[in-house]
Amino acid sequence: MRDIEANVTCPSCKRPIPIKVREMVPGTSRICPHGCGATLRFSGDDGRKAQAALDDLERAFRRLGGR
Repeated sequence: MRDIEANVTCPSCKRPIPIKVREMVPGTSRICPHGCGATLRFSGDDGRKAQAALDDLERAFRRLGGR
């Protein structure tokens, strides 16, 4: 399965933070890697649902003979 990566904008320094959609789990957080000290907190479940849907689509494509 492929991991989709998204860029989330840091609320403090406004720089992009690359993060895998699969890692955007409600209740988790991530500190800005650019050194500004901001913490991103994930509260929704949309990232995980989107990744699961893409994984399902990829499995279906493989069953049909795709790569």
